[in-house]
Amino acid sequence: MSDIRFWKPARQLFRHDEPLMNEELRDFYVCREDSPVNELVNLLEMDNDNDPAQYLVAGHRGGGKTTELRRLEQKCAQDFTVVWVDTDTALDRFNIGHAEVAVLIGMQVVQRLADAGWKLPKKLEKELLESLKKITYQDKVTGGGELQLPKLFQDLGMLLKVGFGRETTRTLEVKPVLGEIINKVNEIIAAAQKDTKKNLLVIVDGLDRKEYSIALEMFSSSLLTDLKCHIVYVIPIALRYSPSFKNPMESFTKCLDLSNIAVFKCDEMARPTTNPDRVGRHILKEVVQKRLAKLGNAYANLLEPEAMDLLCEKSGGVMRELVRLVRTACEVGLNKQASKIDRPIAEEAVREEHRTYTIEDYHFPELEKVHKDGRLSSNEFDSPKHGRIVICNELLHYKLVLGYEGKHGRWFDVNPMLWGDLERWQQTNSQ
Repeated sequence: MSDIRFWKPARQLFRHDEPLMNEELRDFYVCREDSPVNELVNLLEMDNDNDPAQYLVAGHRGGGKTTELRRLEQKCAQDFTVVWVDTDTALDRFNIGHAEVAVLIGMQVVQRLADAGWKLPKKLEKELLESLKKITYQDKVTGGGELQLPKLFQDLGMLLKVGFGRETTRTLEVKPVLGEIINKVNEIIAAAQKDTKKNLLVIVDGLDRKEYSIALEMFSSSLLTDLKCHIVYVIPIALRYSPSFKNPMESFTKCLDLSNIAVFKCDEMARPTTNPDRVGRHILKEVVQKRLAKLGNAYANLLEPEAMDLLCEKSGGVMRELVRLVRTACEVGLNKQASKIDRPIAEEAVREEHRTYTIEDYHFPELEKVHKDGRLSSNEFDSPKHGRIVICNELLHYKLVLGYEGKHGRWFDVNPMLWGDLERWQQTNSQ
């Protein structure tokens, strides 16, 4: 069978824009040795309750961080009141700073405690209302009547979506107000933890998608470490390896990494090779096979071995890219009225996905160095769009370069999807 009825169920299993949750997390998850979850669980258990810790988790966009942190949420649910903060849906992607993030966390903490059945004392509620009003209604009317938290949170949520930069007036000094809000939230956290006998754990997702300059400014603010509860922040991969972030990173307890799954091996000097990493590819194949298993025997051999290996290789070990490639291959299979995904269909899927990458001329010399040495450089470029930039920061952000962890240490390589582009550039420049 090669019609829509055959391909639709397979295609729907490979949704690259959604992390694994609930039943899918149980049924589709494949264990990763490099996952920071077990270490985080142990660290949180050992942390002093009176000295809350703030952790960072770094990795490429689409590398599986959200899925791993959902596992952390599950593992900590019994011992902690876990607050999940999704900055991607609650805040404007292009107009965001530490102020919006800090206020959002405070708001989500109060709402989660209420959902868990803890009643906010009237005195603390009134004090929090007065603090939040200074940001939310400083140049507007409140709508009359006695203001309640649900209405204020609704209005504040709308304000956060736009960003404080467009709404707050020049007459308001935001920093003291933010400090006041954080202090009130800390009082609420302390009261709730005392009453419920459970510590708070806040997981802040989505900040890894922010531009490097925005993220650097955001995580350099003390506001993100002023909340008195355990917090895990996801950060952009470019920030993790930026010399400019070395000092701000010391304000956090620890930074943990979620590396990509290696599809090629490195040598004893942590330099890239063209030798396939069979262990890594087996993990990626298991990711695909676990999903297809849900559809029964009719789909057990949907991907021929050569096609499977190619898609795993070209994903670069990035989970989202693997899922996207298989989804695209299903679409190609339908268009070609095929009954399975063979090597030519996989190659066409790779060509389709390759079109989504953009390589600038100034990228190629750095790509060549990374492909040879397995290391990042601090070489800079005057970008017409972004001013003076560190080229490798941009390569990491756009997944032109990917990071891996091996027995010889941390190493990097050019995204396998772009090896052909690099080879053509090298041939042209060697003439």
